[in-house]
Amino acid sequence: MLCRSSETMPSSCRTASDVRLPLADKADQIAMGGLLTALAGFVDAIGYIGLGGLFASFMSGASMSLGVGLGDGQWSPVHQGALMIGSFLGGVAVATVLASLAEAWRLPAVLLLEALLLAGAALLANSGWPISTSILPLVAAMGVQNTVMQPVDGVRLGATFITGTLVSLGKALGQTLSGRARPWQLGGHALLCGTLVPGAAAGATLHGAFGLMALTVPAALVASLAMLSAVPVLARAQSHPARPRECRRHCDPDPDHPQVWPYY
Repeated sequence: MLCRSSETMPSSCRTASDVRLPLADKADQIAMGGLLTALAGFVDAIGYIGLGGLFASFMSGASMSLGVGLGDGQWSPVHQGALMIGSFLGGVAVATVLASLAEAWRLPAVLLLEALLLAGAALLANSGWPISTSILPLVAAMGVQNTVMQPVDGVRLGATFITGTLVSLGKALGQTLSGRARPWQLGGHALLCGTLVPGAAAGATLHGAFGLMALTVPAALVASLAMLSAVPVLARAQSHPARPRECRRHCDPDPDHPQVWPYY
C-alpha cells in the first residue's frame, strides 16, 4: 500500500518534505532563488558579450537564431542555435536523472553538477577554445539550474529567465491592489525580477576586467551552495537511520525532481 500522506504513513516513512515549512525557511529559499537568478544574469552577460547577442540561458534567443538562419540560408547561426538548445536540454535531462539517483543528496549533487559545468566552461575558454564552443557547458549549466529548485507558493525559484516571473509579478500586483494576494508573494516575485539586472551588471564588469576567467566566480559560488546544502543532509543522516527501500520508492513526493533546500 502506498504512503499517501504524512498522517497515514508510519513515522519511519516520514521525510522533512512532509512537514510544512515556517515562513522563515520559505524566505531563505526565496533568497537562495534570488541569488541563483542573479548568477544567471552574470552568466548571460558574459554569453551576450562573447557571442554578440545570444544568451546562455534564454533559449528563445537561440531558437530565433536557428529560425532566422534557416530562413536566410546562413548555416552558422543554425549550427550555433542547435548546439545551444541541445546543450540546454542535455543539462536538464542529466540533472533530472542525477536527482532521481541521488535521493537525499539531490540538491547538493545537482548544484555540484552545475558548478562543474561552469568551471569547465571557464577552463575551455582559457585554454584557447572559441567562445562558440566553450559556452556550451555554460548553457548546459543553465539547463541544470532550472531543475534545482521547485516553486514555493507560486514563486518560481532560481529560474534563468524572468518573463514568466514578470507576468506573475504583474498578477500579484493586481491581486494585491484588489486585496486578494499575500504581500510576501508580491515581494518574492519582485526580488527575483530585481536580481537579474545586478547580476548581469556584475558579469559585464568582471568580464571587462578579467575576461572569461570571470566565470570562475559563479562556479565557486554554486560549489559553495552545494557544500552548504550538504550540511543538513549529513546531520540528518547521522541522527536518523536510512528509510527502507520500499518506503523511499513510494513516499518521496516527487522522486524525479530535486527538492528545495532544506527539503530532503
